[in-house]
Amino acid sequence: MMQPEYLKWLTKEKDVIFDNGKSLFCYEIDYDEEESILDDWALHLRRHYISDEELEEDSEELNLPVEDYLRKYIIPQKTDPMGGTARSNTISEILFSDLLEFVYNYEVPRCRQYNMSGKTLSEHGTDIIGFKFHNLDKSPSEKDKLMAVEVKAQLTSKSTNPIEDAVLDSVKDEYRVSITLNYMRKKLKMMGKTNVAEDVLRFQKKTKEGYNYKLRYIGAGISSLDNIPEKKVNEKTMKVIPNIEGDKLQIKTGTAVFYVHGRKLMDLAHEVYERCKK
Repeated sequence: MMQPEYLKWLTKEKDVIFDNGKSLFCYEIDYDEEESILDDWALHLRRHYISDEELEEDSEELNLPVEDYLRKYIIPQKTDPMGGTARSNTISEILFSDLLEFVYNYEVPRCRQYNMSGKTLSEHGTDIIGFKFHNLDKSPSEKDKLMAVEVKAQLTSKSTNPIEDAVLDSVKDEYRVSITLNYMRKKLKMMGKTNVAEDVLRFQKKTKEGYNYKLRYIGAGISSLDNIPEKKVNEKTMKVIPNIEGDKLQIKTGTAVFYVHGRKLMDLAHEVYERCKK
C-alpha cells in the first residue's frame, strides 16, 4: 500500500514515561480539516475492506451506486448496532499498522478487514502482525523479527485505560500467534497475494532448524486524551502518563508499549468513515 498522507499529522513525543520511569512510544495526532488528506485517509481505509476492482464489479452486479453498496454491505455505519465500536477498532488497528510499516519499516500484511462476514464483526486472534527480514533475499535468519500487536481503543474517552488493557492483553502464548499466522497466510492466498503469503509461511516454521526468529509483543493503546501532563523528574521535565501505576503493568522483557492520543478522535474517525467511497 502507498503511505497515507495523514501520517504527517502524527508527532512522536519525547520524554514520555510511566510513573515508575518506564518509557513508551508515544504519538500525538494533531489534525486539521484539510480535505485532501481526509479523503486520502478514507480511500486508504476503504481499500482495506474491498479493492477498487471488486467494488466496481460488485456494485455493477447488484445494480447499486458505489456509495450505496459500501454503506449497505461493506463500511460500518454510525446507525449500525456496534457500528461506532467497529469504526473505532478498525481505524485504530489500521493506524498502528501504518505506524509499524511506514515509520518502523516492518512488512504488515493487510487482510484482516477484507471480505468480512459482517460489517461490524472483528476477526479473532492477534490484531496486527508485522515482520522484518534480516537478509535482503528473505532467506531465513535468526535475526528476522516478528511483531505481535494487541490494540485497544477508546476514541470516545480521555482515559488512559487502553494502554493498560493493551499491555495486559499483549503477552499471549505463541500458539495464538501461530494460529493467526496460519489464518493470515490462507487469506492472503485467497486474495491473490501469494508473495506475501510466502513471507508469512517463513514465520510459521519457527521450530524448524535454521528458521528461528525474534518475537516481540506490543501493547498499543489509543484514546482522546488532549495532552499528557508534565512533571519534574530528577530535575528534568517529563511527560508522565496519568492514572496508571507503572509497576502494576508488569511490563515483561521483550514487550513494548505504544500510545496514540489526540483531541476528539471519535469525531475524526466518523469524519474519515463518512468519506469512504470509490
